[in-house]
Amino acid sequence: MPVFEQPMRKLLGTLSPTISWLSEKGSVDVGSVPEDHLDAIKQLERIGVVHKRNNRCYELQRIRLKKLMGNLGMENLPPEQPAIFPEPPVPPTPDLN
Repeated sequence: MPVFEQPMRKLLGTLSPTISWLSEKGSVDVGSVPEDHLDAIKQLERIGVVHKRNNRCYELQRIRLKKLMGNLGMENLPPEQPAIFPEPPVPPTPDLN
């Protein structure tokens, strides 16, 4: 299997916007996580990259992320992968004027 097709590499590519967001924010309250990042944070929590501290806030485990990336031979996060089934384009609404 080619290196670029490894499942964990793909997962990190898909979750890289949330990883970048968490890295920028630092510690984030559980209740203040935007909907678009919530599923990604749950996935990152399962693989040990995000930790829920005192059931109040999420924190990025930078050492764990670096170790995981090092095991995959990655220096930087890959760009976000396109969705397997992209959303269909929305047709423009007709002008009623």
